[in-house]
Amino acid sequence: LNDEGAMSTCKDTRATSIDTAIESLVEAKGEAHVIAGGIALGILMNEKLVQPSWLIDISGVEAFRGIELLEDGTLRIGAMETHHAIQRSEIVSESIPMLTEMAAEIACGRIKNRGTIGGNICLADPQGDPPIAALALGATLRAVGTNGTRDIPVADFFTDLYTTSLSEDELLQDIRFPPLSANCGAAYGKFAARNAMDYTSTVSVAVRAVVDPDEGTITEVGLGSGGVGFIPVCPKMTEAVFIGEKPDSETFASARQALFEELEPIEDHLYSADYKRHVVSVILRRTMERAYARALPQTGASSP
Repeated sequence: LNDEGAMSTCKDTRATSIDTAIESLVEAKGEAHVIAGGIALGILMNEKLVQPSWLIDISGVEAFRGIELLEDGTLRIGAMETHHAIQRSEIVSESIPMLTEMAAEIACGRIKNRGTIGGNICLADPQGDPPIAALALGATLRAVGTNGTRDIPVADFFTDLYTTSLSEDELLQDIRFPPLSANCGAAYGKFAARNAMDYTSTVSVAVRAVVDPDEGTITEVGLGSGGVGFIPVCPKMTEAVFIGEKPDSETFASARQALFEELEPIEDHLYSADYKRHVVSVILRRTMERAYARALPQTGASSP
């Protein structure tokens, strides 16, 4: 509907293959919006950020689906796989259980059943869950367009609020997560003031930590933070604090200081920027402790 309540005209293309979807994108010259589950697009429309004049429905393109382990151990998840499918996948839970944990935190059953991981990532919302996990895990996003495929490191994918590095003629085909190395633990933590649907109050942290089994020190770390900036954030200064250290009180105090210096949360009607910094530091500590415990050989099998 337009502002006067009349039905707006909108061209609708139902793609049957990747090629037909790309052909439609080229023809649309930047005016088309892609729809699969419809959750991300619905958010943009509800916030009056877009009024589609051309919809390209890719829900029937099987090439965008699939959850599989590649020969090198990489976990490939098709962009059109739903959050519910990821949460229930044995392949996911056995290879990177943090993604199962992440999917369980997404909104409600209705959104999990319809929403897709690709749509969520392409929305580029700073509070989205999959982008945060992808940052911590060092994922690669495979795009497909008129020039074939190209792999985009997730750290280069989010360029501004609701904006990605995809070209007008490109679609996200799948997300590729490298295998967790030996002595590596990963965890996902989220703060929601009232419930999962209270969207404006979410702050989240994803952690990947590799631990020296002899010294107990952290040798490698990946972090992702949500709800604390204009885009999903990978706090590099904070990552550096943990290298060569154990996650003790002194290390967490230094990490908290680094977070306060490098994060720029957006104030809203619920919380100040400083309160969000405080919340993310608390969630980081809890999530890092879980990831660290999972990385230790003697406790990794039985840790929560």
